[in-house]
Amino acid sequence: MLAKVLQLTEPQVNKEELIAQLEEELRACEVVTVSYRNKLKAFMIENEIWHISELNYHWRVEYEKYLQSRVNKTSCGLYIKTIDQVKLHSIKKQLQITVSGKSVRPEYADTILYMPYHPDISIAESFYKEANKKLLVWDFTKKAPQKMKRQVFTTLHYFIEHAANRERMHAQLGGLLRLYDFCVNEQIEDLEKLELEQIERFKETLGTDYQKHYYAGVTVWCAKALFMEAEDIRWDANVWYMERLHLQPERLDPSNPAQSISFAEVTHKGNRHLLQMYTKYGIGITNLAISNLRSEQVYIRGFLEDLNQSETENICMVTSQQMDEYFRAEQVREVKEETFNKKVMCILHFFNYLKVKGHIERIPFDADYYIKKTFEQHLDRSVEQEVMDEIMANLYKFPEDTRLMFLHLWGIGLRISEVCTLKGNAYYMQGQDAWIQVYQIKMRTYKRIPIPMALYKLMKIYIAKYNRKADEYIFQNKKGGAYHKGTFKNKMLRACKECNIQDGEYIFRSHDYRHTIATAFYDTEVPIQSIRDYLGHDYEEMTRRYVDFMPKKIEKANEEYFKKGSLASCIRKGVNDSGE
Repeated sequence: MLAKVLQLTEPQVNKEELIAQLEEELRACEVVTVSYRNKLKAFMIENEIWHISELNYHWRVEYEKYLQSRVNKTSCGLYIKTIDQVKLHSIKKQLQITVSGKSVRPEYADTILYMPYHPDISIAESFYKEANKKLLVWDFTKKAPQKMKRQVFTTLHYFIEHAANRERMHAQLGGLLRLYDFCVNEQIEDLEKLELEQIERFKETLGTDYQKHYYAGVTVWCAKALFMEAEDIRWDANVWYMERLHLQPERLDPSNPAQSISFAEVTHKGNRHLLQMYTKYGIGITNLAISNLRSEQVYIRGFLEDLNQSETENICMVTSQQMDEYFRAEQVREVKEETFNKKVMCILHFFNYLKVKGHIERIPFDADYYIKKTFEQHLDRSVEQEVMDEIMANLYKFPEDTRLMFLHLWGIGLRISEVCTLKGNAYYMQGQDAWIQVYQIKMRTYKRIPIPMALYKLMKIYIAKYNRKADEYIFQNKKGGAYHKGTFKNKMLRACKECNIQDGEYIFRSHDYRHTIATAFYDTEVPIQSIRDYLGHDYEEMTRRYVDFMPKKIEKANEEYFKKGSLASCIRKGVNDSGE
């Protein structure tokens, strides 16, 4: 009899202990009003939720239903706010695991992730007062491929951690939410292998122009997030991002870095794989500049698409006749001989790789047969003195960094990439002369040339003003990296337009000033070898292309001739210079 009484009273005792424990946890949440807290307590007891840490999105939804028959609509929001405050208090009390100062991401689970209840307190707090409620609920219980759902989960956290600002994060998360719904409907398995036609179909689901502008870039953002976050480099991904590959600095142009290499344009999957392996070889084995590799990859990519092979064929099965038809079709197009020849050589390099790797036994075309003869064309690109005088007269109106960068073009003929990547230790004195040390990205070597003292003093003032250290870029972008040459070009074009240079008709081209410097030297009879060294060329043939000498040479020859061979001088002398 005693044993039976104990069995009946023991659950009651345990429940009382649990209620007391729950009350203690709720009392610890001091920001919550007592009356609202009691309502939540009653709900939790009724549903046997004994710890506030057990509250989740499911119970939040149930609590909202529970309130509908117990409180009026105007008060409902305050009661819901109570459960959110209690949950946030619970998260703060939990142990936050960090690695190198960053919170460890939670493990993926097939549940509903409600952002204000996120286990990372910093994320939970950032979404607690989020106005866009659509961004708060991420339902990973949907019937869809597991890999894709995990990728969305990873991308979601990557966007939150790397967003430049709140607006950018809203665009990324809003786009990701729509992409997730699209992938669920289409049962897409891998976000890194989205085909172009799938991306276009996704964009069609974005109704308004505003949505297309705001969210269309999410496929690119998502591809980068997954490529950057993968444990091992995904060489089979449709887009590779150079930032992940840890390339040698000299292989990238900091003033215009190659951000990515895309393979999605090759719709034939077998040919795409072969191109990926060839590009991987170029990145890993050769020491070529990434811009050159990407340029070659684009030519080969276009070639593979133009072949338009079925999935039962691949590039290894192409015949000599097919190659001949392709090159003859290319010859009809209006492209320069140099461009056509470059395309032929790029395709040859690709086939050489396939042959070395044993994919083919012989190359199906003779490159020498198709190479076109080229004729060197000289384009006069020197800037007229009148234009330079007009720019110099208005230079004080230009932004500070723009006018100083322009002086390096106008005064010493540097390449724009060299100006954008100048370091704090570039300028120095040698005796009584000012010099500059420049790293030539194109040539992968340093050159040292004398510069005007005025430019030296101006740059020393600028370096001191902005506290540029020896190893820092002098002209910097917003992130402290090298100034982008596209930004400089746009600023120059805008400044020239605003100052009405040449009645607003002048089109700034940075490389024209190298031609101007080379021509000025040549006109003053500086040896071509010295001009070559000053410009940083390897060969004199290249330097001669920069010298726009013909008009002034002819003018000078005419002046000398008429001084000596004019009719008036012959009458005065009685004979001409030939003695006749």
